Amino acid sequence: MEKGFSLSITLQNVNVRTIYKFSFRVASHVLDSHPETALNRSMEQIIELSGYPINTKVEGEGPPVLLLHSYWGSLLLFDEMAGELSKTRKVIRIDLPGHGNSATPPPGYRFDSFAVVLNELLQRLNIAGKISIIGHSMGGYVAMAFAERFPERMESLILMHSPVRRADDQSIKSRNREADLLRKGKKELLLQVTVPSNFAPGQDGNMAKTLAMVMQTSKQVTLDGALRSIEAMNHRNNYLKFLQNQTFPVFIIVGKHDKVYDAEGQLEDGFKIPCAEILFLEHSGHMGFLEESIKVLSRLKQFLDQI
Repeated sequence: MEKGFSLSITLQNVNVRTIYKFSFRVASHVLDSHPETALNRSMEQIIELSGYPINTKVEGEGPPVLLLHSYWGSLLLFDEMAGELSKTRKVIRIDLPGHGNSATPPPGYRFDSFAVVLNELLQRLNIAGKISIIGHSMGGYVAMAFAERFPERMESLILMHSPVRRADDQSIKSRNREADLLRKGKKELLLQVTVPSNFAPGQDGNMAKTLAMVMQTSKQVTLDGALRSIEAMNHRNNYLKFLQNQTFPVFIIVGKHDKVYDAEGQLEDGFKIPCAEILFLEHSGHMGFLEESIKVLSRLKQFLDQI
């Protein structure tokens, strides 16, 4: 949901702290008599890596898929998508730094540095080999940073409403104005304006529960988490040339009524990536996976099944 110094990360002697929360799809007495149903559980844990306590949720079994949410979001936004994909895949969700139940990132937070932490997180979860990554908006920037740093680990890359270029001057100015409002204590006012604007015209009235959920995740974001995320977004890399030279499949989702990022620009760059497939959503804004969830899930599963 979008319209310092270089961080040094040590991966040795990493302190890992886990807190497990199990939610079962079967009653506890059934689980006691049928231990094999343990595969149906979901596991939520906080893992601390190099000063980043990252809230993580793992569901299902099968080829791994990592879901990365947007600015002002959390892993809760992917409840429906994770529920469907976890029927045939191992789905990993995280709260990005400063969001949800993950701690605020340190000063100098950048997506390319966090990609190293993310790779270590996957290792701690015993996710070896290649992985598909789905990133929405800011989550897409993290996904592209990871792909650039670890291309050998990429099974596929799915970008939802996430431009592949670096932030332009207008975007940076807009983000900096937002940061000024946050510093002045106007977070509530900012969210009242920006959250509904992420949906296509007329959609917010039909999606009251979804809008309330997005507002809830937005309120969880810490002030420093928001400010450091803005700084990281303003300093993100240009990934167009990198993606043009890759062979792993790319799936790009664009909303016609996206007020955060220009749909035409996203499409133009998408068509420049030889290995990219594009889904254009006629009735969506910046939250297409929630606004047209059935269509997105159908095409997404089709894309993943072809790999």
